[in-house]
Amino acid sequence: MPTGAPRTPGQDPKTQAEQANVEEQLGRLREDVSALSEAVRSLATHGAEDVKRQASALRDDVRQRGEAYLQQAQDAASDLEEEMSERIRSEPIKSVLIAAGIGYLYARIFR
Repeated sequence: MPTGAPRTPGQDPKTQAEQANVEEQLGRLREDVSALSEAVRSLATHGAEDVKRQASALRDDVRQRGEAYLQQAQDAASDLEEEMSERIRSEPIKSVLIAAGIGYLYARIFR
């Protein structure tokens, strides 16, 4: 007689064995589902941590690039300012005439 399955009157031993086998398989299935749900929870937790880590790395990279671009723009503006100052010092009359001409055109256009 198989263990784990009570014998009820009117059931043949083959049916009882099949029932015990099904119950055993259901038990294993419950264990497998439990292990699977734990694995999914673990993956979700690790996945969220990975996403946070990647987002943080991306944020730091964007910040560094932004700072580098800002520094390049400041350097370019400073170089342009120096170049304009040198040209104005080297040719002051020409610079004043050019500025007056630009002012005149600006006034004519936006009147």
